[in-house]
Amino acid sequence: MEHTPTTNTSWTWRKICQVKEKLRDGFTTGKWSRNKGIYTVADGYSWLQNEHSKVSWYSLIWNSSIVSKHSYIGWLAMQGRLLTKDKLGTFGIPNDGKCEICQAHMEDHEHMLFKCDFSRLCWSLLWDCLDFRFPLISLSGWFRRWRYKSLIQKQIIAAAIVGLIYHIWNARNICRMEARLQAPWVVIKKLKMELQARFRRHNKLELVQHNGGDVDVIPE
Repeated sequence: MEHTPTTNTSWTWRKICQVKEKLRDGFTTGKWSRNKGIYTVADGYSWLQNEHSKVSWYSLIWNSSIVSKHSYIGWLAMQGRLLTKDKLGTFGIPNDGKCEICQAHMEDHEHMLFKCDFSRLCWSLLWDCLDFRFPLISLSGWFRRWRYKSLIQKQIIAAAIVGLIYHIWNARNICRMEARLQAPWVVIKKLKMELQARFRRHNKLELVQHNGGDVDVIPE
């Protein structure tokens, strides 16, 4: 516990020693140990997890119904951490600040995901597919409205919303890197195919009750 790595030791060993420092208090006091003083990986993991509070919408981003790459981008979007041009500017990276898609407004999370004409059309097409509508407000605002929805409803709608966030971000990056913009209906078609495959894999592709009617939430 008293070992300090020297400057010429490997990066891997220095990282291991950093973890040792994080666990020091729990180790010396036994706070992390639930099994009669015997350390387990689960105890150490729980100890480190307690450094961060779990947000109320955690399970709506990270669950088996959502494609992993969608969850990752959705998680960053919820925290405003996608590298939009306004964010790059705060890091001192020069850019023109304009939306990569429309070139008419400043690019930040709110504009890119909800206010750009391209994004608005994508959301409109998605709501038509789901026969379901929310006002374009924010991701956290959407999630707060689902308190009384069933689990399957939450999973389906969350998967669709988080998936579209991913595809809007992906379309933006394709536009930047390849100077071409995907059509909104192409974006929605890709998303539908991914959701159909995901829910079939988990045996959740079914009719659900929503707004008083039977809705095939992921139609062919």
